[in-house]
Amino acid sequence: MLVRLFGSNFRSLKDRFDLSLVAADLTREEDRDRGVIDVPIAGMAEPLRLLRTVAIFGPNASGKSTVLTAARALRWLGTDSSIRSKSDTKIPPYEPFLLNENSRDAPIELGCDVVHGKSLLRYEIAYLADTIQRETLTILDEEGDVRLIDRLPSGEVGGDLIARSDANRLYVKEMQPNVSVLSKLAQHGPHKGEESVQPFYKSIRNATRYEDYSTAAAMRRLGSLEDERFADDAAYREWIMQHLMRTADVGICDVQTRRESLDFPDFVKEQIAKSESGFNLPEQRVIVSFVHEGTSTRPIEFSEESSGTKKLFNIADDWWSLANEPVTLLADELGASLHPRLVDSLVRAVNDAPPNRVRSQLIFTSHETGLLESRDGLPPALRRDQVYLTRKSGKGETELYSLMEFKEDARPVHNIRKRYLSGLYGAIPAVEGLSL
Repeated sequence: MLVRLFGSNFRSLKDRFDLSLVAADLTREEDRDRGVIDVPIAGMAEPLRLLRTVAIFGPNASGKSTVLTAARALRWLGTDSSIRSKSDTKIPPYEPFLLNENSRDAPIELGCDVVHGKSLLRYEIAYLADTIQRETLTILDEEGDVRLIDRLPSGEVGGDLIARSDANRLYVKEMQPNVSVLSKLAQHGPHKGEESVQPFYKSIRNATRYEDYSTAAAMRRLGSLEDERFADDAAYREWIMQHLMRTADVGICDVQTRRESLDFPDFVKEQIAKSESGFNLPEQRVIVSFVHEGTSTRPIEFSEESSGTKKLFNIADDWWSLANEPVTLLADELGASLHPRLVDSLVRAVNDAPPNRVRSQLIFTSHETGLLESRDGLPPALRRDQVYLTRKSGKGETELYSLMEFKEDARPVHNIRKRYLSGLYGAIPAVEGLSL
């Protein structure tokens, strides 16, 4: 689970930003335990109370997506850089704040705190266009802070994981400047035992899973593992049909799948081979056809479905993970192509999931202000501490702040949306100059 995401000088996030998933001590009865998971941590007298859901609101181009992209960059550096980087290439997620001469060539700093068993794990990295300057992996438990990986600006690598392992010392002796120690040891170091970085690597990956939902209405890529599983795994397929497709009121009553062989032109095969990407062209793909009810019941090709139905199906695997796996999903533009009431129900489903079954979290960007308003006699889908806002200054710098920063007296819960749209909290677009 993600406890905190922080950093500076990433895209429009010039100054320090901090996204916390630690729950506030809310006093209203309907909010006291809703959307919260109690996580026992060694050395702490009380469990750490973490939020299941956090939403980021703000005008277009205010930096909402940038917050989630920072998590994606951190994950790429920490867990994937050794797979995809060559020694002479630049670091892809080096995107500093460009509108200031002091920051455009300065290091980016990113970090996160995540739950690791009954301990907390902190991963931090600072990097330039082609060099990782600093990298630390620290476990915080009842015995104190233990530095597992400690990479210095000189290039020297130390830390407890290195000191106690001849194999790890060998692998970090010649480090590529653009590859993280965590990623390299996860790929090449010991995979079992106390010397292995694998448990820490998995905790960070599980806490930083990013998906761009703004384009999720498009077809899945050919030969996707999700489609293969949907065709072959009856229990998985039925879960998606029962919990999403049939209940979303899109007229779907059943589904059919079939496989279709794929034959690519020779020039495509040659280009893929030359790219050295490691991608293999699939030999076949799964064709999904949902069966719709009407005066006559018939299957309809997926390509002919509405963008909302495509979107719902294409996020289905992520929602299955939220229901069954300890993942933190960072979803950009959750509400794109979906009805506001459906988005409201999706968020409530995550917030209301039984904490003793799965520890999952959803962090998303949205313009759907209905999530801030009560519905059908229920409190708003989001607690006050689950709402973050972004606004951009006249210098192009993004500020990320929590709704909890606004100290207010007791008030009706349905006023949050009205107060936000009235401009009380900031983070709304300036539309006065728009005209035809």
